[in-house]
Amino acid sequence: MNFHTTIATAFGYVGFVYQKNPFKIIKTILPYPDLQNLLTSIGKSKREPPNRYTNADKVAKLIQNYFHGMPITPPWELMKMEQLTELQKSVLHETANIPYGYQKSYKEIAAMIGRPKAFRFVGTTLSKNPFPILVPCHRVIKNNGSYGKFGGGIEMKKKLIEFETARKAIK
Repeated sequence: MNFHTTIATAFGYVGFVYQKNPFKIIKTILPYPDLQNLLTSIGKSKREPPNRYTNADKVAKLIQNYFHGMPITPPWELMKMEQLTELQKSVLHETANIPYGYQKSYKEIAAMIGRPKAFRFVGTTLSKNPFPILVPCHRVIKNNGSYGKFGGGIEMKKKLIEFETARKAIK
């Protein structure tokens, strides 16, 4: 049985699905404007009441912090990554290293993982990123500076980049 937590943010409702034993985040879900659509996206899982499970509360707090304009570090030890290849994991790790409020291109990420011609692989990997927000794939853009594709849609990607850029300028 999988469980889920939902969080209200200024961007809409965000959620994540996890297993309890051992605790592992299975996926995070980008903002939806209404809770019912988020719950439909989550699928079959049981809602866990707040403050019932320490690791779930820790992840919820990280996501809340992100939407309050704070940089976060992915809780790698709590993320279910066994389904990913080592190369896919390296893409996620390099993506997570992009500083808050900055962007890198698919091509730059490819070079950083030692595969300079694998920018399409980087794009494909990020299009299947099971942990958006925790692994900020919205920070990866095309080499020409355009946004590229995004699971939450181009408008959401643009809003997240603008949100981070504005917060970075304040700090």
